[in-house]
Amino acid sequence: MISTGHRPFSSFCPAMQGLILQLIRDEYQPLLQLPVDLSDESWSEAVTKANPVLFYLNDGAPLIQIGEASRASLQKCLKQELSQSE
Repeated sequence: MISTGHRPFSSFCPAMQGLILQLIRDEYQPLLQLPVDLSDESWSEAVTKANPVLFYLNDGAPLIQIGEASRASLQKCLKQELSQSE
């Protein structure tokens, strides 16, 4: 059975937020050329502020993806917030 849906980042439980946060960090840190030593707290605050909408699909193996409409605003917010944290 395939299940799909979408939710904002803020509606996930803390454990899921932590996993999603790590995935976002792994993708956007090199893309935006952000320092590797930024704190987890800085990343958490920036992603929480952006509150991207995530789409999920479960067809035996779960897949979580940032919604297209959220990508640009997330990238802008991360760059703005995390560049200030340097």
